[in-house]
Amino acid sequence: MCVTSNSKWWLAAYTSHFLPKCWSLQSELEFEPRYPLFGGWRATFIIGYRVPLEDYLFEAPDGRRYLNFTFGCPLVETIVNKLTIKVVLPEGSKDPSAVLPFTVNQDLQVKYSYLDIVGRTVVVLQKDNVVPTHNVPFQVYYTFKPIYMLAEPFMLVSAFFFVFVASLAYVHIDLNIVKK
Repeated sequence: MCVTSNSKWWLAAYTSHFLPKCWSLQSELEFEPRYPLFGGWRATFIIGYRVPLEDYLFEAPDGRRYLNFTFGCPLVETIVNKLTIKVVLPEGSKDPSAVLPFTVNQDLQVKYSYLDIVGRTVVVLQKDNVVPTHNVPFQVYYTFKPIYMLAEPFMLVSAFFFVFVASLAYVHIDLNIVKK
């Protein structure tokens, strides 16, 4: 998997450097703990990143959309004790289903963001003891109607319209007790 230069990495309690390699399809992430690790000590960290959607989102012949992504850690030759992948689908998505070649714990959650009405469906995939052989493609299928993309702009236009009408009414209404 390629992580592009517009990716964002989050690391807590670590010194990290994200080095995008120019003119290359790969990037490099260097991190080291802020304190020394002695034998038997463990280090926990979270890596989050964003990738361009057009490289991973496709439409199936039956009209459903699917996200095709690689399961596992983006770091080469890494063993992960507990891996959690969260796929946030657009608002209004229906019937999400994940297709993997092995068993994982699947859960559905709802995430609310700005101006969301019904929230965004989040497909949560969890697996313990992930090794490099688990780094295989998986798909998340869902149905989505494009009309749902108009909900947030419609809410903003409606709010501005009502503020404009209220300001017009306030300016033109005479609330004086004594007539002039």
